[in-house]
Amino acid sequence: MMSTDKKPRIISLGDIAWDFLLETPQGLIWGSDVPGRVDFSYGGSACNFAVWASRCGAEARLLGKVGDDLFGKLMVQHLKDEEVEFPLSPIPGARTARIGVLVSPEGERAMVMDKDPRLAFSPADFAPELFEGLDLLFFTGYTVFNRSSVDFLELILTYARKIGILIAFDPSSFHLMEEFGHQELIELVSPLDFLMLNEDEASIFAGGEDFTRMLTFTKMVVIKRGPRGATALWDKKELSLPAFAA
Repeated sequence: MMSTDKKPRIISLGDIAWDFLLETPQGLIWGSDVPGRVDFSYGGSACNFAVWASRCGAEARLLGKVGDDLFGKLMVQHLKDEEVEFPLSPIPGARTARIGVLVSPEGERAMVMDKDPRLAFSPADFAPELFEGLDLLFFTGYTVFNRSSVDFLELILTYARKIGILIAFDPSSFHLMEEFGHQELIELVSPLDFLMLNEDEASIFAGGEDFTRMLTFTKMVVIKRGPRGATALWDKKELSLPAFAA
């Protein structure tokens, strides 16, 4: 278990990508132009988790892959600046992942994924020394949904449980979760210590609105409710907190 007298040490496993955001207050008009805003930023939920963990005072390590292109080099420098340890070398000839994010006038997002298959994990990527002395393993659904990485993930989870690391999972995409099969996903990733997901994903996992059903395969559920904050459920207890203004 995690000691309270030292910095928590975490490893975040999963996606590293650049987000390209397109936002217009009036919506798209196919075949024509509309005013709006186009921006790009560092992204990937596993990458974001590691960066925020580091900013909050944790010792963070990110286990993911980038190409040796310009975007990969910029990402490696970004992680260095954020004091996130990044132990894997860029993959020669591969394209660093890119995500196109379309933002509706109501603020909802739709995402287009451009991911090079050469960035997938294989069992050969597993190294026990990457996990020694850590307190928490966090991983995302994008690692699972790329089925070529599943054997690698199973090695990681087995080893983490063997040495007593806490395990946290965020499925990340209700659509990809449905395509994969939510029951198969539960069997693959459980048992968990923390399950973090939004309300759509929670409804799929729980088979309805009784989210306590998920406590059969995880010790704690954290439900992200957007502007309404978040709710944690565990051991017949519940805690809700408001969202930060943003």
